[in-house]
Amino acid sequence: MNHINDYLSVPYVDGGRDMAGLDCWGQPRLVLHNVFGKPLFKSFGHVRADDKANLTNAYSKLVDQFKPCQPKEQALACGFRGQSLIHMGLCVFMDGQLHILHTSRKKGPSIVKVADFKRLFFEVKFYEHTG
Repeated sequence: MNHINDYLSVPYVDGGRDMAGLDCWGQPRLVLHNVFGKPLFKSFGHVRADDKANLTNAYSKLVDQFKPCQPKEQALACGFRGQSLIHMGLCVFMDGQLHILHTSRKKGPSIVKVADFKRLFFEVKFYEHTG
């Protein structure tokens, strides 16, 4: 799948890492690889969405493969509550504007404005892949 829109029909599946179903970690991972040609970063498919401690631990193990940046295409958008990573998305251009592609248990895959994504979290950090 080589287009952003291809990922809007993939259902949310907790721990999902392929086109049969993706979670908020699996979706940006595959889009970065399949659409933008980046190497696949570690999947951590065993980490479930409700396990924020292990999600944050997985993030801490990979953060050195990324560098902080401003919101821009291909940047990961990481939503935090306190020090805990609770959600991820990916910055993409749609209709000439920067948006966040993400997926969730309640709504499935969607594309939202960056400002709307930021309102969902205590803090949002953006990272570009350097690994």
